[in-house]
Amino acid sequence: MKSVKICSLILAEITALITFVPQFTASASAQSVTDKSCVADVIGEDIGSQVNIRSGAGTIFSVIGTVSVGNRVIVVNDDQDKSGVVSPFKRTDSQGDVWYLTTRLRQSPYKGWIRADFLKLNCPYP
Repeated sequence: MKSVKICSLILAEITALITFVPQFTASASAQSVTDKSCVADVIGEDIGSQVNIRSGAGTIFSVIGTVSVGNRVIVVNDDQDKSGVVSPFKRTDSQGDVWYLTTRLRQSPYKGWIRADFLKLNCPYP
């Protein structure tokens, strides 16, 4: 019975990902790291402990890197409508957890997802 529950959860995540991928690829060019992006402090109980950066918005996705508590990341702005309003790019997983698409402050070719409870957002006013 437990394996059926796990399979159902994985299937729900895959379904959510399939419906999300066309939106993500269509909006990927619209997403940018600009002066309207949020900077976020990585928070946790112990300075220097590691927070996972994942390939997707959820714990079922693979870890593609880590960032230490006490460091900062940039939260990508979801500027699809070009309104200039700061709107951090986020998704909610099947567990109800919010995840933000981030990149590191230094030059980095990758973006990854960090769960909201590990970030303290500092967004500029529009």
